[in-house]
Amino acid sequence: MADTGGQQLFDLWKKQVEDGTQQWLKMMGTPQAQTLDPQAFWRPFMDHCMAGWAKVMTQGTASPDLMGQWKQFLDQWIAAWSKVLEQAMGTEAFAKVIGTQLEGFLNAASPAKKAAEQHIEATLGGLGIPSRSQVTGIARQIVQLEEKLEGVEDRLEAVLKRLNDLAAALRQEPR
Repeated sequence: MADTGGQQLFDLWKKQVEDGTQQWLKMMGTPQAQTLDPQAFWRPFMDHCMAGWAKVMTQGTASPDLMGQWKQFLDQWIAAWSKVLEQAMGTEAFAKVIGTQLEGFLNAASPAKKAAEQHIEATLGGLGIPSRSQVTGIARQIVQLEEKLEGVEDRLEAVLKRLNDLAAALRQEPR
């Protein structure tokens, strides 16, 4: 009975890997004629793993040796998938797929964001609380006002300097 439970778990995992691989191939735009066999990719790793599973199912307990083999399997599996994904992600087709997905996400999110912002504006207005756009508008006006005051101060300093220079020149002139 333990054997069938392990086999069912393995079959479920195998189906998930196959389905996931097929989805990746569809996203990558791989034609059906060039479709890769997902089993060929991971079979060497799984054969090693299944030997360990069979050993566990017959013994009933996991040995440290099996855990070491399982870790080794996982390390090899992760390394293999990393290599495959690195190659796939470096292609123009992958960039197009990701770009299309991002564009679709932004297109879908933009109206929702705009509606949420309008709802927040209306709620804050109803509560008599300034919205973010109103606060940033006031801040922008304050910054512009400060810049104008600095300009006026600079001109006043220039006028005062000229007046002081004229007064000094008049004092030095012989009469």
